[in-house]
Amino acid sequence: MNALKFIRRGIWHYKLSYLGVGAGAVLGATVLLGALIAGDSVKETLRQVAGQRVGQVGHVFAAGEGFFRDALADDVEAGKLRAAPVLLLRGQLSASESGRAQGGVQILGVDERFWSFAPEGEKSVALGSREVGVNSYLAKSLDLGDGDSVILRLQEPGMLSRDAPLSGEAEDVISFRAKVRKVVGPGQFGRFNLQSTQLPVPTIFVPLSRLQQVVEQDGRANLLLLSSTENEIVDSGELASHIRRGMALEDYGLSIVDVPLAGASEIRSSRIFFEDPIVRVVRERFPAMVPVTSYLINTYAANGKETPYSMVAAIRAEGASFLPADMGGKDIVVNEWLEEDLDLKPGQELSLSFFKLVRGNQLEESTASFRVRQSIELEGLAADQLWMPDFPGVAEAEDAQDWAPGLPLDLGRIRQKDEDYWDAYRGTPKAFISEEKGKELFGNRWGDFTSLRVPTAEISASDLESELLSLLRPEMAGLLLRNLGEEARAAAKSPVDIATLFLSMSVFLIVASIALTAMLFRFNVEQRNRESGLLAAVGVSPKRVLRWRLMEGFVIVFFGGAVGLGLAITYSTWILRFLETIWSDGSSGQFFMLHLNPNSVFAGLCIFIFLAMTAIWYSMRKQARRSATMRLEAGSEEIRERRPIWRLVSVATFCVLAAAGCLLGRESMGPQAAFFLSGMFLLVAGLLSYRVRLERIAKKRYPSMSTQAMATLNSVRRPVRSLVVVGTMACGIFLVIAVTASRKHVGAGWVEKESGAGGFSLWVETTSPINRAADAKKDPDYFELGDLRNILGAVHPFRMGIGDDASCFNLNTAARPRLIATDTGALAARGAFTIKTVAEGVDQEDGWNLLGQQSEPRIIPAFVDETTMMWVLKKKVGDRITYQDERGKDFEVQIVGSLADSVFQGNMIVDEAAFLRFFPSQEGYRLFLADASGDPVQAREALQKATADRGGAVTLTQERLEAFNSVQNTYISIFHVLGGLGLILGSAGLGIVTARNLAERHNEFAVLNIIGVAHRVIRRIIFKEVRSFIGWALAVGLAASCIAILPVFSGAPPVETLYGLGAMVVLIGANSLFWAFIGYLVAYRRPSGIGA
Repeated sequence: MNALKFIRRGIWHYKLSYLGVGAGAVLGATVLLGALIAGDSVKETLRQVAGQRVGQVGHVFAAGEGFFRDALADDVEAGKLRAAPVLLLRGQLSASESGRAQGGVQILGVDERFWSFAPEGEKSVALGSREVGVNSYLAKSLDLGDGDSVILRLQEPGMLSRDAPLSGEAEDVISFRAKVRKVVGPGQFGRFNLQSTQLPVPTIFVPLSRLQQVVEQDGRANLLLLSSTENEIVDSGELASHIRRGMALEDYGLSIVDVPLAGASEIRSSRIFFEDPIVRVVRERFPAMVPVTSYLINTYAANGKETPYSMVAAIRAEGASFLPADMGGKDIVVNEWLEEDLDLKPGQELSLSFFKLVRGNQLEESTASFRVRQSIELEGLAADQLWMPDFPGVAEAEDAQDWAPGLPLDLGRIRQKDEDYWDAYRGTPKAFISEEKGKELFGNRWGDFTSLRVPTAEISASDLESELLSLLRPEMAGLLLRNLGEEARAAAKSPVDIATLFLSMSVFLIVASIALTAMLFRFNVEQRNRESGLLAAVGVSPKRVLRWRLMEGFVIVFFGGAVGLGLAITYSTWILRFLETIWSDGSSGQFFMLHLNPNSVFAGLCIFIFLAMTAIWYSMRKQARRSATMRLEAGSEEIRERRPIWRLVSVATFCVLAAAGCLLGRESMGPQAAFFLSGMFLLVAGLLSYRVRLERIAKKRYPSMSTQAMATLNSVRRPVRSLVVVGTMACGIFLVIAVTASRKHVGAGWVEKESGAGGFSLWVETTSPINRAADAKKDPDYFELGDLRNILGAVHPFRMGIGDDASCFNLNTAARPRLIATDTGALAARGAFTIKTVAEGVDQEDGWNLLGQQSEPRIIPAFVDETTMMWVLKKKVGDRITYQDERGKDFEVQIVGSLADSVFQGNMIVDEAAFLRFFPSQEGYRLFLADASGDPVQAREALQKATADRGGAVTLTQERLEAFNSVQNTYISIFHVLGGLGLILGSAGLGIVTARNLAERHNEFAVLNIIGVAHRVIRRIIFKEVRSFIGWALAVGLAASCIAILPVFSGAPPVETLYGLGAMVVLIGANSLFWAFIGYLVAYRRPSGIGA
């Protein structure tokens, strides 16, 4: 007989039976292929978004907290390299008509060169001096369109951090009005952003010259976009050297001033204090260089008299000929004006009081005592006004009463004679101390010296500039080159593999569908036992029959997979739309685009066909070895084969021991993983125990046949069917309950200090940094609430450093989470948050104080949220992550502990003092945790108004925790849907098995009726068998899942969890009984004429 004709006729004749087989194949293929298509779609979307974010930019040259000349772009453009200067700031935008405002706005000062880097290389957006462009995200947020009027507010930037002593008063917020010329779409560079995230950043585009004028930074930029004109790969090292050759001293923030009275050229910094690397290279090249430190003294005091607010200079004798060569650390030389004012004599004690930065931005008034060595005349170099650098708020003041140095000064102390001195001599020092003593007293994290004097006898002023440029490197001044294109491509590889995620959540549904497919196919084969026996009797070999059966299965599975592919496109589209409820770009359109990768689709289809065919072959492999006689005798019954009980018992024992081993190893693998694996091993052991029970019952002899005995024997007659049904349902129960118990709840416990909110009520982020208040209070009014300050309790500030958002809302890979730095000693004193795990070898009792302990110079200890560590970073406690400091040098952040479900998700928390060693120029605080004295909602409203000009965003910590938890709970909800479908499929399998058993036993039930057994007794036999299946499945699944959920059970509200789990068990049992009843109604045909 022709094999193809036999297969075709067999499929057609048993089409109804094969319809169920095909349905199972369609379902499994749909779920598997849908997950793969969704994963490919997310990957392609992130790749395209990354391309829109960086456009044609290859590298960026960033100035950090400083600026460089915008003409640097012209100086570095050469050959195939093109460049565009950008002034990147942050502020707040308000719509004039609606009054709606948006904080955290990225402000880009651009010219026509910027638009040439757009992803699609579109034409430039022509902007007038009073016109701006806004990206589509910002336009949607504020309902803006072409021609609308907007108001932009931002803080005036400076070269010197407002935290620094003598940095001047914090600048007022600048505002200016403009008209929207164009809404800039993603293809026009509307997504431009330096951060690795798929989330859009509200952006406004301002003409470069206009923004420079507004912030008083004429001719300056802080970002340079670089790319090859032919899109060639540019070597970062060669590019850095090329940029360096085009730089001028002004780009480093340096200038040279001639000091003829000292016979020297003085190098000055716009940052006032010199970075150590610059001092080091200048000193190595010019050994005769003399550093100078000038500082403001609050009070000179001696003989019961005081001189307020005067300058002092620290220098060694080689730089000031009027100083004694053997001047010691306790010596001080005063000028004749100070000598007369305090009635000083040589040898007398003179005390100096001054403000010193002790931690972060806290000022403390310190005092130092000196011995007057001698007095000098106020003439020549001693009277030179060039001693004082251009201190902001001081150097430009007409009168001393107008000083605004950013320090808590009592200007009422200034006398007329002090004003006269200022008018005549300006900032000329009234006293001089040694270089080393000045470094000890006035040195800070920005540097130790305020000027560097190089003798003109060693090098002329004209040659000094070129010599300095050969010595300097951009990173010395915090100017760093980044390969933005490479970073974007790497970040687009999401740490959340959507395909793997949905496959893992769908694995039970896929397995259940494959198992159902194989079971239905086996039913079909068993139904054709006599046919197979007849074929064998006429000489058709068993192997050939097996091949024909497998070919029938292959045809059904193949066409089922093809239909499943079509449905998978719809299913994956649903997945993408669902994912947009968590991750999107905030636009009104669809974010995730459907993308079919032929390789993934083909591989997925092949894998599914292989798995289904393997299951089909395994389910019927022994049929081919049966003799024709046995097949003819079996009819449509399952051919039963007994297994040695000792094998099953051995495997079950091994599983129990493995479960115990997991529990013993929970310290290394983590409690949740240990208990879950233990539960899985116990699940397998329970199912093997059920199989052992079936084998033992088969050997048992019953003296009388009760309904229970008959139900039990019927389940033993078909052990494979029984095990498949019980196993499928038990696995579904285990997975659904184990995952359900992992749902996270914030509850009322967030107010506790040990909670994920640390007991704080409010999370406050500002666009502009908030610096030290000029009054230097111990409990400063950061938000300038005034009389409303009492609405808040404790306020804890944080510095926001480099790095990307590594929370669950960022789909991009964040290789380096954002660093946030704070006074960890204050958190330790508060007892805030729960430290879940710590690194080996450290004491968990030390808590937050661990972050203040420094083991190695280039390593910072950090805490990180456990969710971020495990699922985003895929790290463990003790691992290290490499960062770059503000001068481009590598340092490592070591995870020494993890926090349990905290508001810090996506960040690494480090100690402020350790952080500032690597980022001394980092300015102010932009993150605050605050207690609310009363109603947190009212406090949030008041605080939102108070921080509006600084672009403040105030969130309740409870809402922040709930937002993080909602992502995990969303995953669990998806699993509930997929797991629920799997359970329904497993329960449907129970119905199919029930129907199949009843159909096979039709003659048996007829005989029972003939001998007088009533229908209700037969019905009781049937449902006792069904209850046995359901009971074993519930018992095994519940027992295993109870072990799996032990670590998380204590963290969830007990009553809520118990009610939820109880309701789920009832629903599972009811669903199983429903499908069994459907199978009963379909297959049980009651013979007529027999009593009830």
